[in-house]
Amino acid sequence: MKCSWSYWPLLKYLVPLALTIVIQDSAEQALNRGLTSAQNSTRVLASFGIGYNLIKFSTGPLMEIKHVGLVQVHSIPDSIKGLICVAGVAGTVVLVALLIGFTKLGYYVIDKVYNVQPDVGLLTRQCILYLCVFPLMDGTAWLYAGVLLQHKHSMIVGTASVVDIFTQIGVVAILLQTPLNYDNPMLIPVLALYSGCLIRLCIVMGGYFKFVHRKYKIASPPNPQAKLTVGKVLWFWWPLALVQAIQRISRPIVNLFVARDLKGTDEAVEALAVLTVSYPVGRVPWGWLNEIKTIAPAFKKEALLLDGPRNRITPLKIRIFNACCLAFSLAIMFVVFWIPGIATSFLVNVLHVEPELAELCVTPLRIFTFFAIPVATRAHLTSWLLVYKQTKFVAPSAIVRLVTLIVTLIVLPLCGVHGASHGVGALLAGFCGEALTVIAASAYADYKRGKKKKNEEERSPDDDDHEDENNQGVKKLPVSEESQSFLQEESNV
Repeated sequence: MKCSWSYWPLLKYLVPLALTIVIQDSAEQALNRGLTSAQNSTRVLASFGIGYNLIKFSTGPLMEIKHVGLVQVHSIPDSIKGLICVAGVAGTVVLVALLIGFTKLGYYVIDKVYNVQPDVGLLTRQCILYLCVFPLMDGTAWLYAGVLLQHKHSMIVGTASVVDIFTQIGVVAILLQTPLNYDNPMLIPVLALYSGCLIRLCIVMGGYFKFVHRKYKIASPPNPQAKLTVGKVLWFWWPLALVQAIQRISRPIVNLFVARDLKGTDEAVEALAVLTVSYPVGRVPWGWLNEIKTIAPAFKKEALLLDGPRNRITPLKIRIFNACCLAFSLAIMFVVFWIPGIATSFLVNVLHVEPELAELCVTPLRIFTFFAIPVATRAHLTSWLLVYKQTKFVAPSAIVRLVTLIVTLIVLPLCGVHGASHGVGALLAGFCGEALTVIAASAYADYKRGKKKKNEEERSPDDDDHEDENNQGVKKLPVSEESQSFLQEESNV
């Protein structure tokens, strides 16, 4: 029976995507579980944390290629243009990884910059080499996931991520029983990552060929003026990629400042291990809020209509729904992170973290509670910038976040804050600076659209009369005022 609740389409769309993010963050815990039982697990965790985060810095921009598939890809040639961009970025990552692994560049980038001990530096360089091909697989999966989201197949995307995590958990459980657990424990999470990503890519591609590819084959050729080019893809994608790159590089920067603040001592290795464990745990309750920025693009045609069914999706309903998502996330974190014993029990009993290390994770996890507010605000406003294809307005927020992060990392030790709390507190400050910038950028974008609409309304009456004569007998679909510029852009494309 079809549900008549007006918010049901939003919930049905978001749940698989939210599950995707939760699955990804939970998968990182499964990867950490593959290292916690190794000899010198603290050093191995620190090495994997540095190497994996550097690779994730490269996969961050590729993750934003999902929005290219969501907004720009409408044919097979369009998808090929997206793949060209993915291959270009992934090829650059492979080249840099080879330089880090086989030249002295790796010694200076890892050992000297992070000021870590030689054995930690060697393990980190090995981890980067092992994972150098991962961005190509991950970026391809995200591109076609965006295409599926455009056609409302979010369930396939969520299912692919669920299978991904269970594959990683299964691979880790199997490899823990092999000699790899003693000979080369770093390979356990690496093989798990590749196995899960390969399964996810196969599921996404299977969904694309079953539900979308045939539609593209029989679709009429696009207007030559509307043909998607690599340049158009890059122009739409680069602001989102810049924001995501700054977000991903934030953790390596935090690791760098935390390690150098403690001057490469055992406390530095311990702090890096705490960050490696606490960040993915703390991100699970709020990380999925990033996916609300896909809601407005997915429901734009319905949301911008002035007249329609009573239970249709409207901008107001999207705002209310997003606010409820924020409240739900905050409630979870206040229960799990602030009630004594819950977080530490999970870390010790489920992730098998040492009790002393688990206690050190409590304060960083409580700081993570407040990340939900800037994340939800940023995602909601970015969603409407995606609708109007005004992604360039989000680019300044990345610079503000980076500057705020570095300034805070310098100031906090002067205030007596060190270790993992030093890093997480600086991350929160960066998030808040980014959210405030997006608020200002969104307000400016609204002003520009309003000014453009006002100029269009000041056209000469003769132009309006001529347009009315040409459109006699044609029934127009009423739309809201804020959608006029968007529809004009769509017609130009």
